[in-house]
Amino acid sequence: MTTDARLTSAQDTGHGGTQVLISAGPARFVADEPAELGGLDLGPTPHELVSAGLAACTAQTLRLYVKRKGWALGPFRVSVSHHRDAGLSPPDVFTRILSLGGALDEEQRKRLVEIAELCPVHKMLTRGATVSTSLAVLED
Repeated sequence: MTTDARLTSAQDTGHGGTQVLISAGPARFVADEPAELGGLDLGPTPHELVSAGLAACTAQTLRLYVKRKGWALGPFRVSVSHHRDAGLSPPDVFTRILSLGGALDEEQRKRLVEIAELCPVHKMLTRGATVSTSLAVLED
């Protein structure tokens, strides 16, 4: 089964560094690399964007679940960091922290950790994905 997807793109800014203009849904923003990697640090790195996608998907999944259950989840935050560990296979490690407010008991909190594992981006990252690449000519 396929789902309709909105096109996301990254276009070179023409400034000679690693800056790209990202178009994702209605948003437009710059992605870049830190100065030590040849960028100007003008925006999130590609790995930070993947981390943000995991954090956003997790937060949305949790919110929808607690709304359906009628649980008293107050303000909350999902934080994700990424690092590479050459001693692991695969070497990419995403660390996710759920900071939960509200009047939840210990069982509800444990259940929300389980629900976080069910977010679609988490599943995609842990199961792998297929990437299909084709070539198009950019007209001047």
